[in-house]
Amino acid sequence: MHVSPIQKKVFLNWFLNQFELPKREIVWLFDYILKRDELLNHIHFVYEAHLCPRGMVVSVDSQDKRPFRYYKEHVVTSEVEKAFHDIRMNHQEDLYIELNFPEVRQSTAHSDVLTDNPYLPDDYYLEESDYQMVDSLLQFVTDEHYMTQLKLKIDESLDNGDDEAFYFYSWLLNQRNQMSE
Repeated sequence: MHVSPIQKKVFLNWFLNQFELPKREIVWLFDYILKRDELLNHIHFVYEAHLCPRGMVVSVDSQDKRPFRYYKEHVVTSEVEKAFHDIRMNHQEDLYIELNFPEVRQSTAHSDVLTDNPYLPDDYYLEESDYQMVDSLLQFVTDEHYMTQLKLKIDESLDNGDDEAFYFYSWLLNQRNQMSE
């Protein structure tokens, strides 16, 4: 989904008007971004920005000990000035921003500018229990398919009058039924 610079400006202005940021330097950084359409073209709002080669995480929660984090490759800083310098010097590079505020996942304003994080692994949100459930489902589907195929072979052997095949597939079906009991 492409989000225009105008949409990003509207959202950032909404964000700045809705929430009080814990550091005034963050406001200055957003003001700088808002005044540069070329820079806004390279800004993407995502979840899990820390996984991106160049990301920024801003939290409005007063309990958060690190309300600002800037990631560049494998270096992390909480200094807004360093982030500003890097953003200013590398305005052609993509910057992924994650904003944490109350009910962010229910916010329509946020969802309007949110894009998929291309650096997020497909299984990032899965837990061990999810993998076990998927394995169980696959085993069930495989078993059901096998049983259906055996029943079809039994019907086919009856239709063809093939007693040997009928006894063989019936035996396999009985073996399978005994195993699942």
